[in-house]
Amino acid sequence: MFNNWINPQEIIYLFNRIRNNPGKILKYAAKMHASDSEKVKNTWSNTDTSPTNWWDIPTVQSRWNYLISGNKDIDYNEYIAEKYFKEKHALQALSLGCGGGERELRWAKTNCFSQIEAYDLSPVRIEHAIKAAKQSMYGECLDYRVGNIYEIETKKNLYDVVFAEQSLHHFSPLKELLLKIEDMLKPEGCFILNEFVGPTRFQWTNRQLELVNSILSIFPERFKTLWHSNLLKPKVIKHSQLSMVLRDPSEAIESANILPLLKEIFEVVELKGYGGSILHLLLGGIAHHFLNPDDEAKELLRLCFELEDFLIRTGEIDHDFMVAVCYKRV
Repeated sequence: MFNNWINPQEIIYLFNRIRNNPGKILKYAAKMHASDSEKVKNTWSNTDTSPTNWWDIPTVQSRWNYLISGNKDIDYNEYIAEKYFKEKHALQALSLGCGGGERELRWAKTNCFSQIEAYDLSPVRIEHAIKAAKQSMYGECLDYRVGNIYEIETKKNLYDVVFAEQSLHHFSPLKELLLKIEDMLKPEGCFILNEFVGPTRFQWTNRQLELVNSILSIFPERFKTLWHSNLLKPKVIKHSQLSMVLRDPSEAIESANILPLLKEIFEVVELKGYGGSILHLLLGGIAHHFLNPDDEAKELLRLCFELEDFLIRTGEIDHDFMVAVCYKRV
């Protein structure tokens, strides 16, 4: 309806929520009147999250490692550092949308960087990152700051490396930012991203939804209960664009433009996909059942991995998550 700006299923869901708890109408009204920046800050103000997403599953993480580095025991950071930063120990880096700072800490542990500047809009997450950095042995290398990268004045040819890790899909206008990154990089500097590059505003394709829900339908019920609940994971739907904007206006705002713009502005020297077009949707909300999998859970995960690999290999779907290494054009 109206290019999925309004979804009838979500209208019914919202009506039932308000009917069961009339007080929620004030909460929803407050969300509607909040500015976009306030919505984004509110969405990302927490530092404790439930282990209910596909990225929380150790077996999934090992699968990423294999798809990116070719070895399930070598993660993305180690692979990139060994291949592109070998014998370098004083690199100057910038990280966009750092969140709680965990990714920057992993880069610091490679001992390739003299300083990593990292920015995020959320004061709560920056405070968390600063505290974690001080408790580690890499505090002098890490510089966390609250800030909007669009408003920050930076020098030309300043950084050896710029990182965007699960953050670039939250930025718009995207081309403006990528041109700014290109300008900030030194002549031989590189831009490294680990990103969601799937459908903008999570407007999943009909084929994706058909495949995901077909696989979900064969899951035993014990693997479909939601976190701290007896409710079963519902059928996966395409959320309306309105609900996406109300929840977090930045979510996947230009995600489908990331790869085309990268190829337009940078020299892309490496591009590794690691799936997610099925697993991201399928395991969302129920990932906690697979953190310490029994034999049946392991077999179910193996089946899901093989199905996603097969569907990508045959062209039914494409990778929704990718790692890219890019250089300034000469």
